[in-house]
Amino acid sequence: MSSKKTSTNSYIPLISTVIVTLLALAAVIILLVTTNKKPAAQTGSQVSSEQPFMASEELIEECGYAAHDLFLDSYKVLRLYVTEGLAHNDEPYGNRPEDGIYTVNSSEYTSLEQITDLVKSVFVEAEAERIITNIDGKGLAVYQNREILERAEEPAEGTAEAPAAPVYVTKTVLGISEDFAPVEYKHDWSTIRIAVKPTSETECELTVYLDGVDAASLTDENKDSVLETKMIKNENGEWRLTQLVY
Repeated sequence: MSSKKTSTNSYIPLISTVIVTLLALAAVIILLVTTNKKPAAQTGSQVSSEQPFMASEELIEECGYAAHDLFLDSYKVLRLYVTEGLAHNDEPYGNRPEDGIYTVNSSEYTSLEQITDLVKSVFVEAEAERIITNIDGKGLAVYQNREILERAEEPAEGTAEAPAAPVYVTKTVLGISEDFAPVEYKHDWSTIRIAVKPTSETECELTVYLDGVDAASLTDENKDSVLETKMIKNENGEWRLTQLVY
């Protein structure tokens, strides 16, 4: 998915800055902002009844922590489905897999459920489904279950005169589509800054600064280093990103 870009206008004044350390990334800076605005000017006898949303400090802090955790895992999803993928075993004699799926060779990810659970823990339902089943817009499911024949650990009993033949069993393993091709990616996520702007108790707008860019250094030349998305709190009280942005 192509990322959404911001304009070069200055962002809403910052309330505070919290620095936290990531595992896969060097650091992420959460920029906490509010939606506090002055009421619209009155025109004649008309008075606007719409009041701006006033985010509490607790909500702003909650959004900051949620954005940190979600983007840490969003970066994992980005690497899994777009920029890297998982290593796989070659087929015998270098052949292409007959089923179009290679067997994944990873000690970190060993089942399809493990990967899909990760995606669903980060994104809203519709976006998670898109990533899992149609990441390229052409129906590509990057990771799939694959059935392989594996030699049983305990062979059938035989005799010296008639040794038992090896016994093979069907095993379900994690596979990766042979059609997956990593996308060349230029942005640096080693240090990111996230501007957090709650717009209601259950929605929050997010602006992500990559490549060392921040609001003060934003220009027409580096505006591609700024992404915009939002997160929504679901019925279970859990925040989810609405898009995979990169």
